[in-house]
Amino acid sequence: MAASYASTDEIRGPGYVLRHIGSIREAIMMGKRDAVLDLRTLKGKPHLWGLGALGGLTGEVTIADGLSLLARVGSDRSIQVTEGYDGDATICVWAEVPSWQTTPVPPDIRTYSEFEIFVGDAGKKAALSQAFPFVVTGRPKQIDFHVIDAKPNTLPGMAAHQAIQIPFEAHQSGATLVGFWSSQHEGIFTPKGSKMHVHFQSKNHNASGHVQGVDLMQSEMTLRLPKV
Repeated sequence: MAASYASTDEIRGPGYVLRHIGSIREAIMMGKRDAVLDLRTLKGKPHLWGLGALGGLTGEVTIADGLSLLARVGSDRSIQVTEGYDGDATICVWAEVPSWQTTPVPPDIRTYSEFEIFVGDAGKKAALSQAFPFVVTGRPKQIDFHVIDAKPNTLPGMAAHQAIQIPFEAHQSGATLVGFWSSQHEGIFTPKGSKMHVHFQSKNHNASGHVQGVDLMQSEMTLRLPKV
């Protein structure tokens, strides 16, 4: 049975409330893949943005301003995206953000690592000192992403986890990137070795998943941060 909404951890920042449940480290390294959140408890919450992994690590969850897309891998290894909150999550982080402040992403920011540094610096300049959500919109040249596809017999450990990350690419597609940045939650809701966790939704909603690389070359991207 999924845990209740009240069991989540909460961070109250300027202009937003961030909540999270589950642990990336425990799900990957210890095999704790049971669902801990019924996604239906999030449906209808205003100004909602979030991301996570479906119960059992069987897919990806991405929520952009209340629109929830669930991405799974089909038997032919194609991506299958459905809209709605009909599912459970093993890991989830989300925030309610009523208003945003915007800033353009400079044209010299191109790679994922450059993007991560830029988001962190922009957060500091905006007086966001805790973990915070962010959104990026635009038309990147390329998004490298994956959708996890664990099976009941998938073993714990990083090698096994990497094997269930089914890779995809999106090219020259309008997209909304939903992200969470933190210097204190590595292995909890940001992956090992990174201060941010990012998913995306394509403009036509037929692609969604966990972003692992980007090429922002020659694209106009806009960063949104909670309005303080």
